[in-house]
Amino acid sequence: MKSEDKSPTSRVRLAVIGSGGVGKSALTVRYLTGRFIGEYRSNTDLLYNKIIKLEGGYTEVEIVDVYAGSEDDFPMEQVLWSDACMIVYNITDRTSFEYAAKCLAELKSLQNGPIAYLVANKADLDHLRKVQEKEGAALAATHSIGFCEVSVAEYTPNLCKAFEILLLDSRARPHKTHRKFSVTKMLGTLIGGGSSSKTLAANHGTVIPCHKGELHKSRVLKRRQGFAATTSL
Repeated sequence: MKSEDKSPTSRVRLAVIGSGGVGKSALTVRYLTGRFIGEYRSNTDLLYNKIIKLEGGYTEVEIVDVYAGSEDDFPMEQVLWSDACMIVYNITDRTSFEYAAKCLAELKSLQNGPIAYLVANKADLDHLRKVQEKEGAALAATHSIGFCEVSVAEYTPNLCKAFEILLLDSRARPHKTHRKFSVTKMLGTLIGGGSSSKTLAANHGTVIPCHKGELHKSRVLKRRQGFAATTSL
């Protein structure tokens, strides 16, 4: 029996944006591997590459988990690189909601900018809620984008749905031709000490380690000389 051709027919670049502690890394890893890493803090952007099976075939997905520096900063470089942005806030932290609103306003001001989706994380902590669900829905409606509340800890179905909606909508749009931007400050280690040559089958695809040479060729790493190699998820 002939094996299924898993060669990607398209590529989508996605930026996950939000203030510190909203769970961007946990969201991304949960979607890509099904695993929950709890609270993870990084001092760098993290880049993931994976082949994912979506409606209509396989797609190469690059996700940059944007490091949350100053609340006053908007990650313009990463946004211009991406086809789509997932804006994330924490329902127990109003400041994170205000930062999400600021990011959406910045996105709206861009001509031919990436599409966006608003995600409210930590829905399992409803007893600590500071941002009502109707506020998130209203903010998304103002910008005519999708919205959902999720719990990374409990792996709510909306989590995967949000990623897939963004990826499918992005794939359907004409892709950008100007991607001459330095996306990551450095490539960091996210989980464990596994071999960098190891791959993990998940979500009908493969998590692919990003090697130095490949990243330099794609002009992703330019802003720092020293960086740690990524381990496989």
